[in-house]
Amino acid sequence: MKTDQLLQWFIDHKEEWISGNQLATQLNVSRTMIWKMIKRLKDDGHQIASKTNLGYKYLGNNELNAALIKDGLQKDYEVIVKKEITSTNSYAKQLNDEKRDNKRRLIIAEKQTQGYGRRGRHFYSPDKTGLYMSMVVPFHDGKHLNPGLLTTMTAVVVAKALQKMYPEVDFAVKWINDIYVNNKKVVGILTELVMDAELMQPSAIVVGIGINLTTKAVPEELRDKVGYISDKPIDKNKLVDLIVNNFEDEFPNYLSADFIDDYQKMSFLDGKQVQVDTLQQTVSGTVTGIDKQGHLLLNDGKKDIVVSNGEVVKVHF
Repeated sequence: MKTDQLLQWFIDHKEEWISGNQLATQLNVSRTMIWKMIKRLKDDGHQIASKTNLGYKYLGNNELNAALIKDGLQKDYEVIVKKEITSTNSYAKQLNDEKRDNKRRLIIAEKQTQGYGRRGRHFYSPDKTGLYMSMVVPFHDGKHLNPGLLTTMTAVVVAKALQKMYPEVDFAVKWINDIYVNNKKVVGILTELVMDAELMQPSAIVVGIGINLTTKAVPEELRDKVGYISDKPIDKNKLVDLIVNNFEDEFPNYLSADFIDDYQKMSFLDGKQVQVDTLQQTVSGTVTGIDKQGHLLLNDGKKDIVVSNGEVVKVHF
């Protein structure tokens, strides 16, 4: 469609003034048709400035847009944007199983009806006020997978991207996979290893990220735990690109755990008394840090405890 061609032209010349005559010549249509297509793009949420004697300048889109996101990515991803989906992680795993083409994919949705987090818990994912995304990254080396480090690395990547978009907000991480603002959870992260059933070896890693951007209305049972980041509107497409590009920068060398110092600085658990559910048992103690394997370090007053996997279920502020 000509409108798609116009959008791509704008994307390729972001922040440049382009005359209506130039656009009409480029697309081989009339100036009137250019005006109508620009109106259509604006109706879809695209921000396009216009000035006499200068023409038009593309400013971006506050709505999710696959073409804009793909244009800002350093790696070649298939970008899929959905208005509504059951779960971006579920859909990502389904596509990976069906296609078996070893491609990177990025699934993003405005709303999830069956979003889930660790241990299968429901992740509240209302329409328009959040960002729900899953990256599919081909991965075949199960011997060199460290889920704890991968999750802590992703938390640092997401927190840094959010800090860039919201410099006025203080973000903190809670071991192992949550990001907090004002002592309330605003981001959940879930990493899943996908196995090839025939070859009995890993085929991909799916990294799911759910962010409450402006979500204020939450179910009553979540109001003491779940918060939102800010009322400030942001470019969601830019945020997606920041997260994915930062992830791709860190992922090849994540086992070296160079990001742990940043994670440590962002953690709000240091020095606090916590209870951790490890499935086998519940352990309590004072948090003394995070080690280079992404393990939580505690001291219960008698001995040091290393927790490799689990969930902090209570924090004494």
